[in-house]
This record gives sequence, structure tokens and C-alpha cells, in this order.
Amino acid sequence: MKFGPTKVVVKGDALYDAKTDKLIKDGLKTRKELEDYAAHHYITLPVVDNAGKSWQLDGKPVYCLRGSKFETLDGENLERVFRGEPPLEGGTPAETPQAAPSDGAQRERPTMQPVPRLSPGAASSTS
Repeated sequence: MKFGPTKVVVKGDALYDAKTDKLIKDGLKTRKELEDYAAHHYITLPVVDNAGKSWQLDGKPVYCLRGSKFETLDGENLERVFRGEPPLEGGTPAETPQAAPSDGAQRERPTMQPVPRLSPGAASSTS
């Protein structure tokens, strides 16, 4: 089970739990009210661009946790997605540092993988 803030979706002027679709709070008229409410409660809003459109990956909203960790509703870490790695089962293992080759040889560069594209979702009806 993953722990962390509740991921929510915005529908009109209300916040709903993204997994259960239960109403969390309504009557939030502006984006600032939404963000203020989220800042004072243990919830996270979908990431939006400057035009107010939410980021989506394969039709799922994208959330930002701790300022730099992006993930989807099901907890899929986007850094792993963009590196082309398969989803993890049961948590994130610790990274093991790799020593530089002792013979002075250059390491082979990794090959580029196709990258899934983030697409803007429907614009939020609040401003």
C-alpha cells in the first residue's frame, strides 16, 4: 500500500478523491482557493500548465509530490516511465552507486528509449 497525500481531481468548483470519486470539498471558485485548500490539507492537485490544462500521461492525471517527484494516479513514477523501465512491484529499491571503470575505459552510453508524451487534458473550469 502506498502512503502519501490523497490525489484529487477538480470537477467544476469541487474536489473529488481521484480513486473513489467521493466529494472532498465544494464551493472552491478560483484556482487560488483550490491551491490554498490543498496546501492546508493532505491532498495533491493534478499538475497544470500556465493555460490551466492538466498534465496527462496516457489519459491519467499527473501529480507532483515533494516538488520534484511526478507520478500518475496509480503511483507510477514518471522518471521510470521516461527512462523506459518497467513499473516496480512493492516499492522503490535503493539505487546502488556504480564505480567508474578502474582501467580508465569509457562506459558505454545508454541507448535512447521512446518517450511517452504528456498531453494536456481538458482545461479546468476554474480560473
